[in-house]
Amino acid sequence: MAAQDYCIHIRPLVQHYSGDTGLVVDSGDTVFLALADALGHGREAWTSAEIVRRYMEKNHRMDLAELVEGLHDHVRRKGARGAVIGLCRLEKKTGALRYLSIGDITIRKFGATPKTLVSFPGIVGEATRTLRPKATGLDDGDVLALYSDGVKYHFGVKDYPLILKHDAGTIARNLIEKFGKDHDDASCIVLRYRK
Repeated sequence: MAAQDYCIHIRPLVQHYSGDTGLVVDSGDTVFLALADALGHGREAWTSAEIVRRYMEKNHRMDLAELVEGLHDHVRRKGARGAVIGLCRLEKKTGALRYLSIGDITIRKFGATPKTLVSFPGIVGEATRTLRPKATGLDDGDVLALYSDGVKYHFGVKDYPLILKHDAGTIARNLIEKFGKDHDDASCIVLRYRK
């Protein structure tokens, strides 16, 4: 199995406090990716985002649906702001990808068969329902991008022709610089898949 190239990039709207947070955990055979956007901006949103991130980091091995249910209860118990989230678990050997996105976290794959993955409506910690993870696959060289609503939804390879050539760090920085909105926190996680 090849080493996976990934990067998290976050640009806060207010000083150093972003309500967006990300997490990547490489566990050998799998890679867990999670992006969350707590409601609002500034210090309170940052505090809520950290509660979400710490829970996901501690429980990243759980089934994605169980993780969402547990996170929903945890956010409510802590009195934190709700959040929208995108979760992925990649099987490195096969490229099999399980994912679950709630709210306006976009998950897209770029490559031979580009695809925008389905997101369910809701807010973790406020309003959600029992959801089932979906599945797809990545091919060698595909780019997986998770991004918050602080990044413009509609862009494609024609808007960023080098997305399939650049490394994950360059892609993540460029997504925020080229497509980030000026009035919101902006965040993304980019993974370039290698078999």
